[in-house]
Amino acid sequence: MTVLQYQLEEQRHQQSKAELAEQLLSRYREPLLWSVHALQGRLFNCVRPGFLSTYLHCGDPDDERYTRDYTVYVLAEYLCWVEIIRREQQFLDLGDVERNKRFFGFLDRMTQIIAALDLPAQLRLFRGQQRAIGELMLVRLEDGGSIRYESRGYAEFCESLDTDPRFASWFTRLRSDVDVIAAADWDGNARLVRMQHELIALIDFLDPDAARLATPNRALLDRNLIGKITTNA
Repeated sequence: MTVLQYQLEEQRHQQSKAELAEQLLSRYREPLLWSVHALQGRLFNCVRPGFLSTYLHCGDPDDERYTRDYTVYVLAEYLCWVEIIRREQQFLDLGDVERNKRFFGFLDRMTQIIAALDLPAQLRLFRGQQRAIGELMLVRLEDGGSIRYESRGYAEFCESLDTDPRFASWFTRLRSDVDVIAAADWDGNARLVRMQHELIALIDFLDPDAARLATPNRALLDRNLIGKITTNA
Protein backbone atom coordinates (compact mmCIF):
# COMPACT_ATOMS: atom_id res chain seq x y z
CA MET A 1 0.00 0.00 0.00
CA THR A 2 1.38 3.38 -1.00
CA VAL A 3 1.48 6.35 1.35
CA LEU A 4 -1.33 7.99 -0.62
CA GLN A 5 -3.48 4.85 -0.46
CA TYR A 6 -2.85 4.61 3.26
CA GLN A 7 -3.83 8.25 3.76
CA LEU A 8 -7.02 7.81 1.74
CA GLU A 9 -7.93 4.65 3.66
CA GLU A 10 -7.29 6.38 6.97
CA GLN A 11 -9.42 9.33 5.86
CA ARG A 12 -12.30 6.99 4.95
CA HIS A 13 -11.88 5.23 8.28
CA GLN A 14 -12.07 8.51 10.18
CA GLN A 15 -15.13 9.59 8.21
CA SER A 16 -16.82 6.29 9.02
CA LYS A 17 -16.01 6.67 12.71
CA ALA A 18 -17.34 10.23 12.70
CA GLU A 19 -20.57 9.00 11.12
CA LEU A 20 -20.90 6.28 13.78
CA ALA A 21 -20.27 8.82 16.52
CA GLU A 22 -22.95 11.10 15.12
CA GLN A 23 -25.37 8.18 14.82
CA LEU A 24 -24.77 7.28 18.46
CA LEU A 25 -25.33 10.87 19.54
CA SER A 26 -28.42 11.26 17.34
CA ARG A 27 -29.99 8.06 18.65
CA TYR A 28 -29.86 9.15 22.27
CA ARG A 29 -29.86 12.93 21.99
CA GLU A 30 -33.57 13.39 22.72
CA PRO A 31 -34.01 11.13 25.77
CA LEU A 32 -30.69 12.24 27.24
CA LEU A 33 -31.48 15.90 26.59
CA TRP A 34 -34.84 15.64 28.35
CA SER A 35 -33.36 13.78 31.30
CA VAL A 36 -30.58 16.38 31.60
CA HIS A 37 -33.14 19.17 31.41
CA ALA A 38 -35.32 17.56 34.09
CA LEU A 39 -32.33 17.06 36.39
CA GLN A 40 -30.90 20.56 36.01
CA GLY A 41 -34.33 22.10 36.60
CA ARG A 42 -34.82 20.03 39.72
CA LEU A 43 -31.38 20.95 41.03
CA PHE A 44 -32.16 24.61 40.39
CA ASN A 45 -35.33 24.39 42.47
CA CYS A 46 -33.61 22.34 45.18
CA VAL A 47 -31.08 25.14 45.73
CA ARG A 48 -33.71 27.87 45.43
CA PRO A 49 -34.60 28.94 49.01
CA GLY A 50 -37.86 27.57 50.35
CA PHE A 51 -38.82 25.24 47.51
CA LEU A 52 -37.96 21.89 49.06
CA SER A 53 -38.75 22.85 52.65
CA THR A 54 -42.19 24.11 51.62
CA TYR A 55 -43.27 21.02 49.73
CA LEU A 56 -41.55 18.45 51.94
CA HIS A 57 -43.68 19.63 54.87
CA CYS A 58 -46.85 20.84 53.19
CA GLY A 59 -49.13 18.31 54.92
CA ASP A 60 -50.16 16.54 51.71
CA PRO A 61 -48.59 13.03 51.69
CA ASP A 62 -48.71 12.81 47.89
CA ASP A 63 -47.00 16.14 47.38
CA GLU A 64 -44.43 15.38 50.05
CA ARG A 65 -43.59 12.03 48.48
CA TYR A 66 -43.42 13.52 45.01
CA THR A 67 -41.05 16.25 46.20
CA ARG A 68 -38.68 13.70 47.69
CA ASP A 69 -38.89 10.84 45.21
CA TYR A 70 -38.98 12.83 41.98
CA THR A 71 -35.81 14.59 43.08
CA VAL A 72 -34.12 11.20 43.38
CA TYR A 73 -35.79 9.87 40.23
CA VAL A 74 -34.44 12.53 37.86
CA LEU A 75 -30.89 11.79 39.04
CA ALA A 76 -31.43 8.04 38.59
CA GLU A 77 -32.97 8.55 35.15
CA TYR A 78 -29.98 10.60 34.03
CA LEU A 79 -27.58 7.92 35.29
CA CYS A 80 -29.56 5.31 33.39
CA TRP A 81 -29.24 7.09 30.06
CA VAL A 82 -25.53 7.60 30.67
CA GLU A 83 -25.18 3.87 31.33
CA ILE A 84 -27.09 3.02 28.14
CA ILE A 85 -24.91 5.31 26.03
CA ARG A 86 -21.69 4.02 27.56
CA ARG A 87 -22.75 0.42 26.88
CA GLU A 88 -23.30 1.27 23.24
CA GLN A 89 -20.13 3.30 22.93
CA GLN A 90 -17.84 0.62 24.32
CA PHE A 91 -18.43 -1.51 21.23
CA LEU A 92 -17.45 1.32 18.87
CA ASP A 93 -13.94 2.65 18.33
CA LEU A 94 -14.85 6.32 18.54
CA GLY A 95 -12.39 7.62 21.10
CA ASP A 96 -10.51 9.91 18.73
CA VAL A 97 -13.54 11.53 17.09
CA GLU A 98 -13.47 15.12 18.33
CA ARG A 99 -17.21 15.60 18.77
CA ASN A 100 -17.45 12.26 20.55
CA LYS A 101 -14.58 13.23 22.86
CA ARG A 102 -16.34 16.49 23.74
CA PHE A 103 -19.61 14.67 24.43
CA PHE A 104 -18.07 12.06 26.73
CA GLY A 105 -16.05 14.82 28.35
CA PHE A 106 -19.31 16.31 29.65
CA LEU A 107 -20.44 12.93 30.97
CA ASP A 108 -17.08 12.26 32.63
CA ARG A 109 -17.06 15.65 34.35
CA MET A 110 -20.54 14.98 35.70
CA THR A 111 -19.38 11.61 36.99
CA GLN A 112 -16.50 13.32 38.78
CA ILE A 113 -18.71 15.99 40.31
CA ILE A 114 -21.22 13.45 41.61
CA ALA A 115 -18.40 11.37 43.11
CA ALA A 116 -16.24 14.23 44.46
CA LEU A 117 -15.13 13.91 48.07
CA ASP A 118 -14.34 17.61 48.50
CA LEU A 119 -18.00 18.62 48.18
CA PRO A 120 -20.87 18.32 50.70
CA ALA A 121 -22.02 14.71 51.01
CA GLN A 122 -25.60 14.99 49.74
CA LEU A 123 -26.17 13.27 46.38
CA ARG A 124 -22.64 11.88 46.41
CA LEU A 125 -22.34 8.62 44.53
CA PHE A 126 -19.07 6.95 43.68
CA ARG A 127 -18.50 5.74 40.13
CA GLY A 128 -19.56 2.16 40.84
CA GLN A 129 -22.69 3.35 42.62
CA GLN A 130 -23.57 5.61 39.72
CA ARG A 131 -23.32 2.71 37.30
CA ALA A 132 -25.25 0.40 39.63
CA ILE A 133 -28.16 2.82 39.83
CA GLY A 134 -28.04 3.24 36.07
CA GLU A 135 -28.25 -0.53 35.70
CA LEU A 136 -31.15 -0.79 38.15
CA MET A 137 -33.11 1.74 36.12
CA LEU A 138 -32.65 -0.13 32.83
CA VAL A 139 -35.67 -1.50 31.01
CA ARG A 140 -34.84 -4.16 28.41
CA LEU A 141 -37.03 -4.15 25.31
CA GLU A 142 -37.13 -6.35 22.23
CA ASP A 143 -37.57 -4.41 19.02
CA GLY A 144 -37.93 -6.43 15.82
CA GLY A 145 -35.58 -9.13 17.06
CA SER A 146 -33.01 -6.67 18.41
CA ILE A 147 -32.55 -5.57 22.00
CA ARG A 148 -32.70 -1.98 23.12
CA TYR A 149 -32.82 -0.27 26.50
CA GLU A 150 -34.57 2.69 28.01
CA SER A 151 -35.11 4.06 31.50
CA ARG A 152 -37.91 3.23 33.92
CA GLY A 153 -40.64 5.81 34.11
CA TYR A 154 -41.47 7.63 37.32
CA ALA A 155 -44.55 5.47 38.08
CA GLU A 156 -42.56 2.25 37.76
CA PHE A 157 -39.76 3.77 39.83
CA CYS A 158 -42.19 4.55 42.68
CA GLU A 159 -43.76 1.10 42.47
CA SER A 160 -40.34 -0.52 42.72
CA LEU A 161 -39.53 1.60 45.78
CA ASP A 162 -42.71 0.26 47.41
CA THR A 163 -42.48 -3.40 46.40
CA ASP A 164 -38.79 -4.28 45.89
CA PRO A 165 -36.66 -3.89 49.05
CA ARG A 166 -33.45 -4.61 47.12
CA PHE A 167 -34.21 -1.86 44.63
CA ALA A 168 -35.34 0.57 47.34
CA SER A 169 -32.17 0.02 49.41
CA TRP A 170 -30.10 1.71 46.70
CA PHE A 171 -32.09 4.91 47.14
CA THR A 172 -32.50 5.07 50.93
CA ARG A 173 -29.64 7.50 51.49
CA LEU A 174 -30.47 9.62 48.46
CA ARG A 175 -34.05 10.04 49.67
CA SER A 176 -32.73 11.13 53.08
CA ASP A 177 -30.35 13.53 51.35
CA VAL A 178 -33.33 15.53 50.12
CA ASP A 179 -33.98 16.67 53.72
CA VAL A 180 -30.32 17.69 54.08
CA ILE A 181 -30.49 19.64 50.83
CA ALA A 182 -33.64 21.43 52.01
CA ALA A 183 -31.90 22.60 55.19
CA ALA A 184 -28.56 23.51 53.59
CA ASP A 185 -27.40 26.95 52.51
CA TRP A 186 -25.72 27.83 49.21
CA ASP A 187 -22.30 26.50 50.22
CA GLY A 188 -23.87 23.38 51.68
CA ASN A 189 -25.37 22.60 48.27
CA ALA A 190 -22.17 23.23 46.30
CA ARG A 191 -22.35 19.81 44.62
CA LEU A 192 -25.80 20.58 43.24
CA VAL A 193 -24.63 23.95 41.91
CA ARG A 194 -21.67 22.41 40.10
CA MET A 195 -23.87 19.64 38.70
CA GLN A 196 -26.40 22.14 37.40
CA HIS A 197 -23.75 24.26 35.71
CA GLU A 198 -22.25 21.23 33.96
CA LEU A 199 -25.70 20.07 32.84
CA ILE A 200 -26.45 23.46 31.31
CA ALA A 201 -23.19 23.20 29.35
CA LEU A 202 -24.27 19.75 28.15
CA ILE A 203 -27.67 21.11 27.09
CA ASP A 204 -25.92 23.83 25.10
CA PHE A 205 -23.84 21.14 23.40
CA LEU A 206 -26.81 18.87 22.62
CA ASP A 207 -29.21 21.67 21.64
CA PRO A 208 -27.09 24.69 20.64
CA ASP A 209 -29.94 26.41 18.79
CA ALA A 210 -32.49 25.82 21.58
CA ALA A 211 -34.65 24.03 19.01
CA ARG A 212 -35.43 20.78 20.81
CA LEU A 213 -36.58 21.75 24.30
CA ALA A 214 -40.11 23.06 24.54
CA THR A 215 -39.13 24.92 27.72
CA PRO A 216 -35.56 26.01 26.98
CA ASN A 217 -34.86 27.60 30.37
CA ARG A 218 -31.08 27.52 30.76
CA ALA A 219 -30.55 29.77 33.76
CA LEU A 220 -27.39 29.00 35.68
CA LEU A 221 -27.62 28.86 39.43
CA ASP A 222 -26.20 32.12 40.70
CA ARG A 223 -25.88 33.11 44.34
CA ASN A 224 -26.94 36.69 43.55
CA LEU A 225 -29.87 35.84 41.27
CA ILE A 226 -31.28 32.74 42.93
CA GLY A 227 -34.24 34.53 44.47
CA LYS A 228 -35.22 36.26 41.22
CA ILE A 229 -35.35 33.32 38.78
CA THR A 230 -37.77 30.42 38.84
CA THR A 231 -38.06 27.28 36.74
CA ASN A 232 -40.53 24.43 36.64
CA ALA A 233 -39.32 21.01 37.71
